[in-house]
Amino acid sequence: MSTKLPNSQDLNKALDIFIQTTTMEDGLNVLQQYPELLEDNADLLFSSIIDSARKQGHEVTAQALDERRDFIRNVRQELSKK
Repeated sequence: MSTKLPNSQDLNKALDIFIQTTTMEDGLNVLQQYPELLEDNADLLFSSIIDSARKQGHEVTAQALDERRDFIRNVRQELSKK
């Protein structure tokens, strides 16, 4: 994992790039390029975005983002087993 704390603008950019991926392979590539997405700060930011989407009535978007966040969490969990 990255030891450098990313600033929120960099984290937002990395998360945006990840959200726009269309395949699992692309998602994994982005996670390799931006390992900070596997850290707690990214999970908190992702949760905040999902919560905001729900509050604005965008449930379909929130569910899609939930799936993306779960993907990152699964990758994170698999990496922690190694």
